[in-house]
Amino acid sequence: MIADRQACFQLKASFFPCTILQISHYDLNQLEQQLFATIQRAPNFFLGSPVIIDLEKIKDLTTVDFSQLKKVLINSSLVPMGIRNGSEKQHIAAVSAGLPVVTIGKNSKETTQPTTEPEKQVAQPSTPGSKLVTTPIRSGMQIYAKDADLIVLAPVSVGAELLADGHIHVYGPLRGRALAGVRGNKDARIFCQKLDAELVSIAGYYLVKEELQNDADGGMMQIYLENEEVKLTKCGR
Repeated sequence: MIADRQACFQLKASFFPCTILQISHYDLNQLEQQLFATIQRAPNFFLGSPVIIDLEKIKDLTTVDFSQLKKVLINSSLVPMGIRNGSEKQHIAAVSAGLPVVTIGKNSKETTQPTTEPEKQVAQPSTPGSKLVTTPIRSGMQIYAKDADLIVLAPVSVGAELLADGHIHVYGPLRGRALAGVRGNKDARIFCQKLDAELVSIAGYYLVKEELQNDADGGMMQIYLENEEVKLTKCGR
């Protein structure tokens, strides 16, 4: 059973059009089995997804077979785009295997020079300002509240996507995807009047439809992050 083994990876939703595969335990056989089990839970979301491999948690390893790792992802119907946050030796080996070093998404604490830009990206307890949307969010639409909360006073359809650096409030059915705290704010929350989402995410940690409880009896729900795990509760509880 996968539950009895050490988890080899964590998949994180990203504001960028790539899923982050953060490897926490290097075992290619287990990785392939666990990837298969994960993708089976939400095949429509993961199949064919571009993936960035994050090596931050295994950057001390001197030997990583990037050719085999690339093959495991391709066999799982994922599209490996490159790697990030590894050691210099890992970067050289990855490039030799056809995996470029990329900087897309939220990087690890590699910057050592004190500059103004990283300070802007530090997660704050709350995000000032808000973006208000009063019309329905149709399938294929994407709404992003930069440096703000997102407030939607209308239904969100399947195939639509909401993103916010702060909280997301939906005063109607939420049937698409909602990603709050997309730039790393782990205090961000999602609130919705009726939860029927395809995916919800807080600061990159996510739950897919099959993992979300069916809010059949209605009532405002809140979604938040606790100990790097996405939690759902009724508001007021």
